[in-house]
Amino acid sequence: MARVWFCLAVILSGWFAAPAGAVQAETETPSIVAAAAIAIEAESGRVLYAKEPDAPRAPASLTKLATALTAVELAPRDTVLTVQAQDLVGESSMGLRPGEQITLEAALYGLLLASGNDAAMTIARNLSGLPGDTPEAAVNRFVKQMNLLAQRLGLERTTFRNPHGLDQEGHVTTARDLALLTRAVLQRPELRRILQTPSYDDGVHAVQTTNRLLGRYPGLIGGKTGITEAAGYSLIEAAERDGTTVIVVVLGSTRDAWYADAVQLLDYAFAQLAPAPAAGLAGSAAEASARDISASRPIGDAAMTVGGPRALILEAPTPLPASNELWFWPASAVTTAVAAGVLASGFPAIMAVVIARRRAGRRATLDRGQRRGRRPGPHSVRPARVRTDRRRSAVLPARDEGTQDASGRIVPFDPAVHVAQRAVRAARRGDIAVAEHEFLHALRLNPNFDLTRAPEFWTLSPAGVIAAAQAYRRVGRLRDARTLLTVARLSFGDLPAIRTALAELSAATNSPQLVIGRFSQRFET
Repeated sequence: MARVWFCLAVILSGWFAAPAGAVQAETETPSIVAAAAIAIEAESGRVLYAKEPDAPRAPASLTKLATALTAVELAPRDTVLTVQAQDLVGESSMGLRPGEQITLEAALYGLLLASGNDAAMTIARNLSGLPGDTPEAAVNRFVKQMNLLAQRLGLERTTFRNPHGLDQEGHVTTARDLALLTRAVLQRPELRRILQTPSYDDGVHAVQTTNRLLGRYPGLIGGKTGITEAAGYSLIEAAERDGTTVIVVVLGSTRDAWYADAVQLLDYAFAQLAPAPAAGLAGSAAEASARDISASRPIGDAAMTVGGPRALILEAPTPLPASNELWFWPASAVTTAVAAGVLASGFPAIMAVVIARRRAGRRATLDRGQRRGRRPGPHSVRPARVRTDRRRSAVLPARDEGTQDASGRIVPFDPAVHVAQRAVRAARRGDIAVAEHEFLHALRLNPNFDLTRAPEFWTLSPAGVIAAAQAYRRVGRLRDARTLLTVARLSFGDLPAIRTALAELSAATNSPQLVIGRFSQRFET
């Protein structure tokens, strides 16, 4: 009987699908000028539009997103950077002068808003330089970290040769890889906040965003511009609507079309995600706005003064045709009745499965009690019944007691594993303080726990590994902390953050309190 109801439901749903589907508005595929482009839904990575998404191209200053992400993984934002004459390259600049000192946070604003090449070089040289290094060696070491970051993010067709994006042989990426990079950048709250900022002034340096779409497109989070001879006019934009974030990448467009291309892709992507015709920029109004935005002539990636937001014309949703309105309510009523019939006919079978699983779980618990020498309780089934169902019950161990290994032995459940996994996830999204707290919680739950057993632990950035080492240090496992930091230094290089953590660990190891504690322990033994 259940099969009959199910078949009837499938037939009726297919019958009424056509009138309901007529409500969806047809969205024309964008006709863009860019040589390569992509639009994705940020959370899932679902591709909504693609044009030559895997063709290698020069990324210009879109490179600076990778520079920023690498920087915040290597050092805290209050790190002081010193500017040298070798850092002043290219036309685009945030106005740095040799000999001055700025914080990493100020340099990040100059990097992402004004697209400063001087900021990119200052960040790279300071964060990766070692004693005795030439400026070129320090920058090359930072670029190596950028490429390791690209590998970790799965950017399969990306190779960085410099931190600023000026044209260089072999410095290439793709639209798809840049979309994935942007998704990772948006997961870092400090970088997302910078991209949303139209201007920044710390009293010494005042910069404005080069992104002329900021403040003019509904829900725009931010983006990055890039212009070189090899790259053409390239652009990344991210926008949010109804809790959904869309990322678009435009490569190799023109001065008159790059913003129009981005607007088309954003509108198209949101239309694909909307369950019904969504209010957005009217086609002609959106194109006119994008043309106006592109009208002022850009000079490289230098900062420009942007006018205030313009009024946007919203297109009202098209009303349902009369024929669809007539069919809608009968179709809904019939479909609801069919669904109720299917549930009613299948309810006894569902309850039978639930009851059978609960009985099997109780039998498995009693079976384990027999093997451990415990006597069954007053409500237990007879021993003969337990022996008969032993093979079937063994595959349903109680959740709170553990799981079975390959030999069938029950492995106790360790909550520290799941807490450490939460720590890894926090570190990967940039919440280092939360990650350290969770690592510490895992070690307190299980004092002998190995943090590197957490799934995906070795995909962490240096900051994430340092957080784990700090947790080891706080519970007194100094040898494990030192081992972990040593492995990090071999893997990532002798970075300032790792050197600092090792120095702090050495100071803690040689502290008088710790020496007295060790002496007392030896005397007692």
